[in-house]
Amino acid sequence: MAKPVLPLKEAPATGEVALLRLLEARGQEVVPTWVVDLEAEFYRLANLPERITALFQGVFGVRIDEERLLVAAEEARRAVRESYLLPERAEAFLEALKGRGPFLLRYAGEAEGERASTPQEALFALKRLWARRFEVEAILERYPALLPPFTPVLVQEVAGEVAEDPFLSLDLSRALGREVVAYAWAGKLVRVESPHGG
Repeated sequence: MAKPVLPLKEAPATGEVALLRLLEARGQEVVPTWVVDLEAEFYRLANLPERITALFQGVFGVRIDEERLLVAAEEARRAVRESYLLPERAEAFLEALKGRGPFLLRYAGEAEGERASTPQEALFALKRLWARRFEVEAILERYPALLPPFTPVLVQEVAGEVAEDPFLSLDLSRALGREVVAYAWAGKLVRVESPHGG
C-alpha cells in the first residue's frame, strides 16, 4: 500500500502539488511540505459513506429541511472527529513530521486551513480539517453530492501569516508563461494559484 504521508518531491503530481513540485524543481524555495492522502481510506474503514448518507435521509426533498440539515451536519462532523485512523497510519504521520513544526494544514488548491504547533497537534488538526467538509455551507455548495471530493492535504511548516507576494507572483508568472498568484512566508513559497481562483 502507498505511503500515507509523502514529502512534496515524492508525492503524485496533480493540481497544486504538481505546480509546487515543478517550481521547486526549477529552484524556487518552497516551505517544507508533506502530502497526506488518507481521507478516502479513512472514510471507507470507518464506514462513513453509509453513516453519513443515513444521517442526511429526509433532509433534501422538494425543499431543504433546514432544521434537520443543521442536526445532520453536526452529527456528520462528530462522526468524522470521533472515528479512528488506523494506528499505523497515525504513527506514519507522526514519524514523517517528527521534530518539525509549527504547521499549516490545508487542502491542495485551498487557502483556508488549520494550524498546529506539533506533529501530535497536526494529527488532530487533520481530523478538524476533514470535519470542516460538513459545515452547512460546504454541504450546500457540493449538493447533490453528500460526500466531499477526496483531495490531498498539504502539511506545511509555516510559523507565521502567509501573504501574497507580488514580486514572486511576477517571477513565477514569467517562469510558467501564465499568470499565477504566489503566497509566501519568510520568503518561501507556500501556495500558488490562478488569479481567477483554484
